[in-house]
Amino acid sequence: MLQLNTCLIRSYPNFPKKQSRSPVFFMSSPPLEAKQRLLLAAIHEFALHGYDHGTVRRICGRADVNVNAVKYYFTDKRGLYVEAVKEAHRSRHQAIANGNLFIPPDDELEMEPAVRLKAFIFQMVKMAMDAQDRTDYRHLLIFRELANPSEATQHIVQEFIRPHFERLNGILLQLLPPETPLVERRLLAFSVVGQCMHYKMAGRIIEMLVSPEEYQELTAERIAEHIYNVIQAAIWQKHQARA
Repeated sequence: MLQLNTCLIRSYPNFPKKQSRSPVFFMSSPPLEAKQRLLLAAIHEFALHGYDHGTVRRICGRADVNVNAVKYYFTDKRGLYVEAVKEAHRSRHQAIANGNLFIPPDDELEMEPAVRLKAFIFQMVKMAMDAQDRTDYRHLLIFRELANPSEATQHIVQEFIRPHFERLNGILLQLLPPETPLVERRLLAFSVVGQCMHYKMAGRIIEMLVSPEEYQELTAERIAEHIYNVIQAAIWQKHQARA
């Protein structure tokens, strides 16, 4: 249990360590509101046990609140789960923004389309590889949600996935022949995303398939360069077919 709490504290420095009488807060931070404590405890619970096997009682015990607080703030367990997924995603998205992982739109407009594509692929690969941290319960919960989508996935798609997907489509629009059908451009965009996300979903399997020395060579830069070359070859082929 101590190890689990330590992992949560690393992701959320203000997360309270549960005690039987009163909560203790780390880093001399002001106490978190009951609603926020519930959300952080729910991320932990649902990440480890999923929605079906996660329990409101354990969540409330970890958050040091009465079980009636779930009904007061979130209506029911389902409402708490949806908001926990949203909170996990929001905090991860904010961490990405704070880390300057994505190029600001105004700066990107001044770049050549091929350079923008290369930067986009690197950013996606870096984000995918960073998400392999199995000690971050936000990652684990989002993994679970995307594997078995609920209404919470709509939030993730609209807030994060769709804007970046449309950004990628805009880059490909400039690189592909003008007469390229929309469906072909979409398929190429899906190919980019699929290759990048492969290293997020199958990272541990890849580690089992190759030697430790080979695995160490699979840096974000090297993987991104490979994906970029594959996509550029596909783009070149489409230009050749219409020549």
